[in-house]
Amino acid sequence: MTKEKRSVVIKKNNNESVVVSQTDYKGFDLIDIRTFYTDANDELKPTKKGVTIRLEKVDELIAALKNISQKEKETP
Repeated sequence: MTKEKRSVVIKKNNNESVVVSQTDYKGFDLIDIRTFYTDANDELKPTKKGVTIRLEKVDELIAALKNISQKEKETP
């Protein structure tokens, strides 16, 4: 069973948000980064678009994102 520990919602546009959640699944601590859509009742619902990684890999993911962000800033 999956148990959500905490999450952060980042609004992508009027219809979609990116939800970053820390979860536990079968004893593994995971981070799920997933696109959610807003349904007719104004509730967030998950899509299949996303990725789940083990918590111990988060620092590598953050380093990769920082590297890409820094290169973007350096590009004229």
